[in-house]
Amino acid sequence: MFHLEEGGPGPRVYLRPMESVHIPLKYQTFLCDHTADLQGPSFLPTGRTPQVAKKNPSNIIAAKTIKVTFKAEDGKPMAICQVNVEPTPHVVDQAFRLYHPERCFLKKAIRLPPWDNPAVSDSDARTHFSVRCSDPNVTCQTRMTAPGEPQDVYLKVPGGASPHVKMFFVLVFTDKWMAAPSQIWQIYVHFLERVDMSCVSGQRTCQALILRGKKDILKLRCFSSHPQEIQLDSDGVFVLPPVAMQELQLKVQPWRAGIRFLFVNAVDVEHRRLVAAWLLCLNIQQPVLSKAFEVCVAVGGGRGSSRKITYTNPYTCSRTFLLRSDHPDLLQFKEDKFQIGGGESYSIGLRFAPSQSPGSVEILVYVNNMEEKTEETFCMKVKYS
Repeated sequence: MFHLEEGGPGPRVYLRPMESVHIPLKYQTFLCDHTADLQGPSFLPTGRTPQVAKKNPSNIIAAKTIKVTFKAEDGKPMAICQVNVEPTPHVVDQAFRLYHPERCFLKKAIRLPPWDNPAVSDSDARTHFSVRCSDPNVTCQTRMTAPGEPQDVYLKVPGGASPHVKMFFVLVFTDKWMAAPSQIWQIYVHFLERVDMSCVSGQRTCQALILRGKKDILKLRCFSSHPQEIQLDSDGVFVLPPVAMQELQLKVQPWRAGIRFLFVNAVDVEHRRLVAAWLLCLNIQQPVLSKAFEVCVAVGGGRGSSRKITYTNPYTCSRTFLLRSDHPDLLQFKEDKFQIGGGESYSIGLRFAPSQSPGSVEILVYVNNMEEKTEETFCMKVKYS
């Protein structure tokens, strides 16, 4: 139907007198607007005409007008078709939120699920995978693998300053013509200021974070991803003066050894926007164990078990101690706080929760002082049988 000539302005079609023909048009682009969705009843999408924009109120991508010209052999236009392109929001199959230190390249591999292509009858044939990214600054690619092997999508995202959030789309195609995506991913990359800390499990560690003021007075409130392990000196709303620096004191008390990543955000409560974000990288060490005990708890019955262990005050004066556990759901104390004189002994009452299935678990009991510094650590090896 169409004839293509090298160096020609476009495809040609030959028509008989009074003959009509349908001309198919194909429009495809991988670029889109990456701004956040605006909220509010007064928001009107941007378009060339109000009629185009009002057709899709949720559209945040600018509509455009494309002119298609049909010319005769002498070059004179026979018809001009105006095509209004109205981009619509993607139907997202999966959304990912990734967290990374600021001003660093994020390199991430996302594994694709097993894919069954109904167009391929041979089970040993490979499905043709290709990916495209809506952000030209993001490197996105995949490699062909042998049949049966997992397929990965590799991303390389340039980092921005904290608390910048980068959003883009990844389109996964399973046909070599890339006619329609099989999956669409929406990926958010949060860039945060990195803070490295070395801690001991069960013991409190203090850390100061720096807040830098903007041009105006800000009313801020801080939030953490793990409020059971992070305490802030200012739990409520506080004022940050313009062009000022203020220290935010954190008290971190993790309960499990290993490498952990926690998040702290400072939010402007009036304008509801993120002002600062930190990524706490914790290297948590196991405490030195003073004693180990073995406890047997009967399975079923819903009764649990009670035990007592003795603790002696190593100081010559009276002290107050706090009891902590890394498994508060499995172990409770008769008293979470006790005071004993110098050189005296105290019986710590333990109550183990019942279990409906056999197994074993190790529970650490921390004896801390009033500053949450660990004095001694006991290991309770509980066997449910």
